[in-house]
Amino acid sequence: MKNNLIKTINIFVAAVTLSACTQYTPSMMNKSQVQLSNATMMEQVLLKDINDSVLSALADHYLKNGTSMLDLTMTYNPTSKSFTAMKAVHKLKDIKEVLKKKGVTNITSQTMAIPNGVASLMVSYDMVQALAPNDCALMPGLSKEDTTRFLEDYKFGCSTETMIAKQIAHPLDLQGNGTLGPREARREAVILDGYSRGEPREPLDGVERDDLASE
Repeated sequence: MKNNLIKTINIFVAAVTLSACTQYTPSMMNKSQVQLSNATMMEQVLLKDINDSVLSALADHYLKNGTSMLDLTMTYNPTSKSFTAMKAVHKLKDIKEVLKKKGVTNITSQTMAIPNGVASLMVSYDMVQALAPNDCALMPGLSKEDTTRFLEDYKFGCSTETMIAKQIAHPLDLQGNGTLGPREARREAVILDGYSRGEPREPLDGVERDDLASE
């Protein structure tokens, strides 16, 4: 009798304990993925600041993220004696030539007179960028002044998705349209043949630890 009573009590306690856990308990894990976001890039570069480094950065960002024509507008002051309308045209032509050598060919351009304005290059193009999921934020303690007391609202994995989004070089590849580029398939296969046959690799030339210790 006593043993039966103990078993009954144990079963009751177990039932009550299990009833507190339901399949509707919200998950603390992130289930969203990196998303693509469309935006418009707009930038103004003063004439005096235009150089090869600036144009290289512009070309690199456009080739990775641009989705439309690259629109360039060279502004000038119509009353200026040093940077006239003709010089604006020539400067814009030079900029286009530099960008074309860097791989940017989809360019539209024009000059614009702005009374009393400062000569500058206006850059505009549509772009796509990879961002963290809408419902994601960095883990408390990694940004701002959040501490672990905000941890209950954090979805684990969001920081990883955020970091991955920042490292994606070509966001459009996420649409599945990316290619390997102009590669030679036979050459790539030859590189793997030696590995498949288990052939030892030739040692790499360079400075070794023993060399540094002997100096």
